[in-house]
Amino acid sequence: MNSQLPLLLISADAETRTKLKNYINKLQLFDVDVAFDSNDAIDKLRQNPYQFIISDINIGDVDAWCLSSLIRSDIYKCDKKTPIVLLADTHSERIAEATAKSFGINSVLAKSDSARVNEILADAFSTSLPLKDRLNGLTIISQEDTTQDFQAILKERFYVDTTDSAKSGLSLIRQKDFDFVIIDSELENEAAMPLMQTIRYEVPSLPIVVLVPRNDFDCAEHFVLNGASDFIYNPFNASRVLNICERAARRNDFMISNKQFTGKVDQLEKSERKFKALSNEHTQLLGQLSSVVMELDETGHIRFLNNAWKTLTGFTIAQSLGRNIMEFIDNDEFGTAKFSAQLNNLLMQTTSSSTEEVRVLNAQGKSVWVEIKFHQLIKNKKVRGLAATIDNIDDRKIAEDKLQHLALHDTLTGLHNRYFFDTELNRLTLLASRGRTAHCLLYIDLDHFKIINDTEGHQMGDLVLKEVAQLLSKRVRQSDILCRVGGDEFVILLAETHLDQAMNIGQSICNQIANAHFQFGNNSYKISASIGASEIDGNATAPEYLRRADIALYVAKNKGRNRTHCYSETDTDTKQQHDNMQWAHRLQEAVVNDGIILHFQPIWDLKNDEVAYYEALVRLNLNGQIIYPNEFIPALERAEDINMLDHQVVHQAIKLVSQHPELHKVAINLSAQAFSDERLLPLIQEKLNLHNVDGAKIIFELTESASLTNVSGTRRMIEKLKLLGCQFSIDDFGTGFSTFAYLKELPANSVKIDGSFVKDMATNSVDRSLVLAIISVANTLGKVCVAEFVEDKLTFDELRKSGADFAQGFYISKPLPIDQIKDFSFNP
Repeated sequence: MNSQLPLLLISADAETRTKLKNYINKLQLFDVDVAFDSNDAIDKLRQNPYQFIISDINIGDVDAWCLSSLIRSDIYKCDKKTPIVLLADTHSERIAEATAKSFGINSVLAKSDSARVNEILADAFSTSLPLKDRLNGLTIISQEDTTQDFQAILKERFYVDTTDSAKSGLSLIRQKDFDFVIIDSELENEAAMPLMQTIRYEVPSLPIVVLVPRNDFDCAEHFVLNGASDFIYNPFNASRVLNICERAARRNDFMISNKQFTGKVDQLEKSERKFKALSNEHTQLLGQLSSVVMELDETGHIRFLNNAWKTLTGFTIAQSLGRNIMEFIDNDEFGTAKFSAQLNNLLMQTTSSSTEEVRVLNAQGKSVWVEIKFHQLIKNKKVRGLAATIDNIDDRKIAEDKLQHLALHDTLTGLHNRYFFDTELNRLTLLASRGRTAHCLLYIDLDHFKIINDTEGHQMGDLVLKEVAQLLSKRVRQSDILCRVGGDEFVILLAETHLDQAMNIGQSICNQIANAHFQFGNNSYKISASIGASEIDGNATAPEYLRRADIALYVAKNKGRNRTHCYSETDTDTKQQHDNMQWAHRLQEAVVNDGIILHFQPIWDLKNDEVAYYEALVRLNLNGQIIYPNEFIPALERAEDINMLDHQVVHQAIKLVSQHPELHKVAINLSAQAFSDERLLPLIQEKLNLHNVDGAKIIFELTESASLTNVSGTRRMIEKLKLLGCQFSIDDFGTGFSTFAYLKELPANSVKIDGSFVKDMATNSVDRSLVLAIISVANTLGKVCVAEFVEDKLTFDELRKSGADFAQGFYISKPLPIDQIKDFSFNP
């Protein structure tokens, strides 16, 4: 039996036809027919009920736009809602997309992007899958015209809320359940990333799509690597935005209306001659139809059939007349019972019409999926039977089964995907909340997998993921649910499993993966896995169970990897990781709610008795309470989320310099991870240009220990900062004696003497000698020397005599809010 769906490809270009047919045939779902021009296409459309159409724009006498209008006018064999995809040259893609809206085009596919044709065809069916009701979406986009464009595209398929700020978007998410959210990467104050991470912390299951500038590959990759489900380039393609297209419309019911048929039957009863005339007429008409026309009596027995019945089932009309329709229905525990009940409702006048999908048995004993449309035959206000039309939908059901498999499975490994996992986790959570046996969740992340990807390439990395998937598939029990939820992340749901048993299973998986070898040519690789376990005990939500497993996974990694760790609120490691993530979340929330503030501490010029520059010092404003760096920075560093703070401080400091002339020069502290942050330098350059700030007004400070962690990396960063006009200073200098040897290798403009030496130098001869030594070395190398922790006049005077250039400390001034800078004065 042919289980492929008819598809018409219209193109005069042989290369285009060959390429698209190769891609489409890989899916093994479609029977591709080819037309070479518009005249050829029209002839075929008149004869064949195609379920998909793909066409070049220029196809002869009638272009694709006009041909689409004809199809939408319902004059051909195919359904007027048949999905139409246009092929556009790359340079005309945007024009084609805009015009498509006026002509009812489902999607525009650039010829250079032909490999996506199967994705588009699959999406056309996916809305028919009975997985969810109509979805709720939220767009957080700063540009009003872009928001309106999204509304126009999404309104037919989704309920959409809109807002233009991160703060209001987060508020909506906390008040209402959404199925997806679209975030503009260019939200004000760079709030997109903190907003996304806040959402992932609070609602981990909510899919996030990020709108990024066209061709900004780094931005797209950065958001996806940090948790976005997908991204859309702006300007955008409507088919990319929709994700799932309207499923292929069923072909029109071109048979005689059942109501008309009923009227004609009534007329036939009045006159034998009229009956014979109409009977002959309808017999000829119905005999030519490919759809089955059937009439049932008041008990459900067949009293009329056309010739299509034999084509469909193999049974002759004589073999079938007088038999109950239920004799031909394939026995299915649920479907047959539902069909029988609906048939009784129709015969008992409970309902007047119905459409059912059911399987019928043919003469060979095989089942065929059909769609049956029933309508009551009424005479004298009583049901005298049923008129029915039957269409063969076996091809469509086979295609839907394949597409449903695609919708619920990972295409690389064949395992269940994230969507299926979320559904099953919610199901087990509900069962546990009803007091049934507890279940467990294992969150698996491969250790050092990035090494294989970076050295051997992603293709080899994919092979490793497939092998790991096979290894895990052999290890899990029949009742377990194994899913791939990310790049190298897997989860296993263990139904009716105690936590101690789950821990044993997790450790067994760690051992199996650690003992596996992956060979590529002469290179052999070994990887391991870290696993976080949480118990689904019915006392929390599904996202909370996943969050607990995620926290346990981080603990497992921090404790040396290749191990399984169980979430426990009383466990010290778990509590510390939870605190780290809480601080990361609070920082993200502070960014979204404008809660990061900067205070500025004057640095005094000891030789000219004036403010040399100001040091920017960060604080968090959480619910009106000021939080100082020593309370949150260590946790952010442990959570590896400090880069976000670097970016926000750089952004705000440069912005304030542009707005307040009294900030003639400002020092900005960078974290230890700054030298490895590839996005930091472009960000600095972007903000200097955006706010028209001279780089000479900015000094960047990096601690001595961080500088020495990667001397070559620090040197490269200093050199690039100098190209922007910025200066560089080594903070906390003197805490490591080896730094004297490295000081000449780092092209820093200044060094800041660690305050532990400065604060007692007036009374401690050793500290005084160390300070003098550092000043001497710095002066010899031509670098400016800054002393911090100047707490009294005695220390201030000692520094002035010692030859230090600048001083900083509470004796001069505490850090000041920006509105107090103008009023600052100091008389030494």
